[in-house]
Amino acid sequence: MPPGPATADRSDALDGIRALAALSVLAFHVWLYRDDRPRGFADRDLLDRVLFEANAGLIAFFVLSGYLLYRGFARAAVTGAAPPSVRGYAVRRAARILPAYYVCGAVVFLLYATVGPTTIQPELHELPLFAVFAQNYSLDTLMQLNPVLWTLTIEMAFYVALPLIALAGLALGPRRTAWHAGVLLALVGVTLAWYYADYRGDWGEIPRKTLPAYIGHFALGMLVALWLEHRRARRDGARLTPAVTAALSVVGWLLVVAEGYWHETEPSGGLARALFSTLMVALGFALVVAAAAGGSGPSVEWLRARWLARTGLISYGLYLWHLPLLLVLRDNGLLPEALWPRMLVVLAVSLLAAEATWRWVERPAIDWAARRRAGRAGSFTRSKQVAAEIS
Repeated sequence: MPPGPATADRSDALDGIRALAALSVLAFHVWLYRDDRPRGFADRDLLDRVLFEANAGLIAFFVLSGYLLYRGFARAAVTGAAPPSVRGYAVRRAARILPAYYVCGAVVFLLYATVGPTTIQPELHELPLFAVFAQNYSLDTLMQLNPVLWTLTIEMAFYVALPLIALAGLALGPRRTAWHAGVLLALVGVTLAWYYADYRGDWGEIPRKTLPAYIGHFALGMLVALWLEHRRARRDGARLTPAVTAALSVVGWLLVVAEGYWHETEPSGGLARALFSTLMVALGFALVVAAAAGGSGPSVEWLRARWLARTGLISYGLYLWHLPLLLVLRDNGLLPEALWPRMLVVLAVSLLAAEATWRWVERPAIDWAARRRAGRAGSFTRSKQVAAEIS
C-alpha cells in the first residue's frame, strides 16, 4: 500500500536523497585524494569516471534547500495564507546550520594545528572570514580549512536572499502561480547569464563560488515547491499517481546520468556545457525531489529505506566531517592504499563523527528551536519533524 501524505513519509524520502548526495560527495573525495588516481580523462576506467562524476551529488543539496525552505512561502502564495515568520525562519536556519559548522570548524582547525595537514590551514587572522561565511570571497581562504565549506557560503547567501525572493512572489497576490513561476524562472536566467559572462570573460574562481552561479539550482527546487503546493490546493492534497511519480523519477535520474556521460565524452566542454551542465543535473534532481515529495509507489519507496533515512538525518555532519578526516588520516599514513578499504575507513569514521555531532550538537539546537517555536505557538513538534522542515 502506498504511503499516505504524512510529513514523516515525505521527509524520509527526501532524507534518502540527501543521504545519496552526501555519500556520493564522500566517494568522490576519497577517489580524488588518492595519489595513484588517473590524472587525465583518457586514463580513467569506468569506475574512475563514475566516481569523478559523483561530485554532482552536491547539486542535490541546493535543490533540496530550495524546495524545503520555500514550501511555506509557496503555500502562502498559492492559498493566501499567512507566510512564515521571517524571524522564526532565521532562528531555525541559525539553529540548524551554525552550531555544527562552528564546532566542526574549531575542531578541524585544532586538529590541523596538531597533526596536519598544514597546506590548507588558514591563518588566525583569516578565521573571521570563516565565522561569517565569507571565505569564498578571498583567494587566500577559498578552499582552505575544509574545502567543502564553499557550498555553505552559497547556502547562507541563499538563506538571506530567500525572504526577499518570497516577497516578490507574494506581492503578486494569491493564485498567480504562473507569474510566480516566472519570477523563479528568471532566477534560472540569472545563473545562465552568469555562466555566459564567465565563459566569455573567464572570471576566475571567486565569481564561480557565489550565489548568482547557483541561484538557478535553488530556484528549480523552489519551482517544485510552488508546483506541488499549487497542485495540492487544487486537488485537496492528492499525491501524484505511481505512474507520474515513476516518470518523474526515471527522467530525473536519467538527466543526472546523461550529464555525467556528456561530461566524460566531451570533457573540453564548450558554450553549451558551460551554460547547461550543472543546471541539467539540478533539473534532474528537481524532478526526483518532486517525485519523492509529492509521489507514491515503488519508484520512490526505496528512498525511504531505514538506513538511507538515518544517513540522511545525519548527512549535514557527514558532509562537514568527511573531507577533513580524510585529509588528516591520509597525511598521517592511516589510510589503506586500496580504494574500497580506503572508502570504508573514511565512511566509518565520518559516520561516527556525524552521529556524535547529531546527538550532541545538532539535535539539541533543533530541540531548542522547536521549544522556542512551541512557546510561541502553544504546541511542540518532534525534533525529527522539525529537522525535516528546516534541513
